[in-house]
Amino acid sequence: MELEVRKRRTQLYRYQGMGIGICILAVAYLSYMVWEIDSDFIRWKFGIGISALISISICLVYALLVAVACLIMRFGSLKIAEILATECDPFLYEACLQKSSRLLHKDRLLCSIALAQHYQGNFDRAWETLQEINVYKLRGIHRANYYILMSDQYFKRGMGQQVHELEERFRQSVRAKNKREWKYFETLCAGNNLTRALENQDYQAAAGFLGDRIALNGNASRPWTRVIFALKEAQIYLGLGEKESAKLCLKYVVDNGNRMWCVQEAMRLSEGI
Repeated sequence: MELEVRKRRTQLYRYQGMGIGICILAVAYLSYMVWEIDSDFIRWKFGIGISALISISICLVYALLVAVACLIMRFGSLKIAEILATECDPFLYEACLQKSSRLLHKDRLLCSIALAQHYQGNFDRAWETLQEINVYKLRGIHRANYYILMSDQYFKRGMGQQVHELEERFRQSVRAKNKREWKYFETLCAGNNLTRALENQDYQAAAGFLGDRIALNGNASRPWTRVIFALKEAQIYLGLGEKESAKLCLKYVVDNGNRMWCVQEAMRLSEGI
């Protein structure tokens, strides 16, 4: 695995290097334009309007270069995230993350590591990692993932009655007019309601909550989430006595789950049918 990690990290460094290079170019361009253009002469010769237009154009070019640099570096980070989201390999994903510096965005990095450990089936390690995170420093999808992981950990540890407190804490942190954060909150609640219904063996209700959860993902659903949904769907089918449908779902998990813990669970359930 070490060679594969090195390969993925080299790819990331390549994108980061390109982004940093473009940022340096942007700074050099801005410095050159500021020092070389005689703004007083331009105002005298062409007027204030033309001078302002030139200044705006310089700022726009600088901003465009910086934006391109940020997008390139972001693309490199997304390539690492694809290891879990598309390739369904949480072990390689964690190995790549462990090589990252924790000087910047430490809590965001720890949240991603906990996500990898959780979907490896290393729930105790994921729990320990989650304890190191300051949730108040997380934003967006990382904060949502933290509460989703913590909720799942509570259910697995027989602490399901405390999940309502987590949901309330998340709800209070959501800004009133931020539609994306409210969607994350709805996703958390739908997933937790699904788990509660499965624990209570209310499979009709579970089917409804699973439908809500899938709908919230919409077109953004990735291979790893489809594998997770397929396992939940199989559990519902088994509870309803529809073994053939359950087998199809479990086969999908085994065929597409790669090294996620869902595969081991699917194989265990298949043996019991």
